[in-house]
Amino acid sequence: MNPRRSSDIDIAKKDVKEKRFALSVVKDGETLFQSRMPGITALVQAIDEDRLRFRGASAADRILGKAAAMLFVYSEISSVFASVASEDALTTLKRFQVPLEYEKIVTKILNRTQTSTCPFESLVIDVDTPEEAFRRLKVCKTSSQDRQGLKLAS
Repeated sequence: MNPRRSSDIDIAKKDVKEKRFALSVVKDGETLFQSRMPGITALVQAIDEDRLRFRGASAADRILGKAAAMLFVYSEISSVFASVASEDALTTLKRFQVPLEYEKIVTKILNRTQTSTCPFESLVIDVDTPEEAFRRLKVCKTSSQDRQGLKLAS
């Protein structure tokens, strides 16, 4: 490896910290996925389209909860950076032996109005397998898109 070439995790981290992406996934120096959208809907869709392309990649996430951690494990991400990570995300990645670097640890991830637990986190709180987490989050994403479509149509 060329010592001047940045590592995948460094590239992804720069995307989140300096370029203001919410999420970046990099493999072999190539950016596979980026999103500025909050939440995990775009990640669920990308994994659903081709999860194996993420195998061995590195991911950087602005806010990492258990839901995203389970998706990273499901898609076989090899290392993760988070600006903010929940204790459940830390426990999940440690359990599945995925290295995590973080700047700040929090007890839990809250919803956008900061009034209760993030709904994605609530969906996976009792889930032990990445496959089940993906299944639940995919169903939630599809239901959310259907509801949005109905609102736009009315």
